[in-house]
Amino acid sequence: MDDDRIPVLTGRPAPDTVLATLARHGAVLLRDGDWRRETFVRLGDALMTPLPYDGAFHDERDVVGDDPTTTTVTRGTRGMPLHREASYAPGSPDLLTFLCERPAADGGGTTLCDGVALLAALPEPVREQFARLEIIWESRMPTAAWQQMFGTTDRAVARRALRQWEPYLRPWESIHVDFTDEELTTGFGTRCTPPTRFGALPAFCNSLFISRPGEDEYRDQRLRVRTRSGTPVDDQLVAAAATAAADLTVTVPWRAGDVLVVDNSRYLHGRQAFQDTGRTVLVRMGMLDREVTA
Repeated sequence: MDDDRIPVLTGRPAPDTVLATLARHGAVLLRDGDWRRETFVRLGDALMTPLPYDGAFHDERDVVGDDPTTTTVTRGTRGMPLHREASYAPGSPDLLTFLCERPAADGGGTTLCDGVALLAALPEPVREQFARLEIIWESRMPTAAWQQMFGTTDRAVARRALRQWEPYLRPWESIHVDFTDEELTTGFGTRCTPPTRFGALPAFCNSLFISRPGEDEYRDQRLRVRTRSGTPVDDQLVAAAATAAADLTVTVPWRAGDVLVVDNSRYLHGRQAFQDTGRTVLVRMGMLDREVTA
């Protein structure tokens, strides 16, 4: 890559080398290693405990073969704003790994922005407001949908299923569950600037750029974001962060056989729009199960 903010390791470095580089920089591109699907899977298994894809809430990817931990990236050719993967729900993955099997002929690069650098680049008053901000990601499902999803009409059974994440919540996270006759509403509370997985540095690492609906709107009729007090997040505040992010965003110009590893607690990611429907990029996500120092 031309931009040295994302380090490049050539060949097939050892997993410990990849993790050490990731701990220091937050993202690393593996190039000229002729990575294939099998070696990509082995690397991911060595770096993390992979998470199986669950499309019950957002069915937006395709599972590859019979491995539920390996999927395509989000379908379609549209560009995607910067976001933190699954930041709207408990259990957001620590690591993301991407494999480019075939780049697009036009655009289609993956965009990255360091949330630590972004927070530091904001004017102090803006940075302090974000540091204090707690947000609630609220989702809703019609009664028929949640009953089908959980295979029950018993609210207590569904509530227990939704609260299974509570023992794994970080100290700054929370869950609430509410039922009415018409729908199920769940709320996931978290900091706007949670600490990173490596070094516990505050980072603007969330999905406010991809979901900034109006007062009564749900994105895709399912998801909306609120402050802890129940008011919409200040749009001008988010716009200030987006302006700063534009100056810090870098693009990975994919080559076939590239692998990208991203610290999902530090780096926002997105993608450029493209027209070439033959573009093939796979993704695996997982949790880090060991301590790593830079």
